[in-house]
Amino acid sequence: MSRLLLTADRDESTVLVNELEVAGWEVSHLPLQQYHYQEDPELNESVVSSLDQFRFVLYGGYRNARYFFHWVEEHDKLNEVQQFIHLAMNSREAGYLEERGIPVIVPAEGGRPIDLMEFLLRISAEGAVLYPGTDGEAEEIPGLLEELGMPRAELTVCGSMPLSGGQFNRLIKQIIKSAPDVILFHNRSSVIRTRRAFPDLDLSSCRLIAASEGVAWKMNQEGLQPDMTAGGTWVSVQKLLQGDEKENN
Repeated sequence: MSRLLLTADRDESTVLVNELEVAGWEVSHLPLQQYHYQEDPELNESVVSSLDQFRFVLYGGYRNARYFFHWVEEHDKLNEVQQFIHLAMNSREAGYLEERGIPVIVPAEGGRPIDLMEFLLRISAEGAVLYPGTDGEAEEIPGLLEELGMPRAELTVCGSMPLSGGQFNRLIKQIIKSAPDVILFHNRSSVIRTRRAFPDLDLSSCRLIAASEGVAWKMNQEGLQPDMTAGGTWVSVQKLLQGDEKENN
């Protein structure tokens, strides 16, 4: 049985962890970040005052969808946002929002941000896009919107906060106990964070998995060679890991 280390946020990776455990993986899921609801007062005021100018809301993941709905409740804007076209990459965030009265379109289950962009362009090239995001994190969808020249606004709905010393100590003890032989780097930041959090972890003895080509590039910049590279979605990561597990059994 392979022992996988994953440091991704639980909001984003719970489905992957569950699927891998059903498939026989032993997963050490040790998130190195925790999140909380957060607003940027200046951005918030700008969006609230011009909310009727938006036509679309795009979601880059479950966490952003969850905290966006918190924002909607905080400002009593459900009636307004129900009039927009909401696009998500996965049914998990779509289901979360639909249960709360916001209909969502999922163009391709487990799709990539570029798939969302292509669908958006097929249905309309007009109308401003609202993108709820995480403070201080570079996300792919805003960059794609900029490349396409589409009017857009990023709305900060959450931010990260550091782990306490006690939380770090517990993670280190878990790493020693689990002794992973496979490490999944889910985004570029995870490459740096994992090395800093677990400096005694022998990466040379583990199979290293990059979740996307961008992550693989970052690994190479840090002197790490990925053994396998997924296609940039949780679905592609799951298929890659399950195929790898079969080959090693």
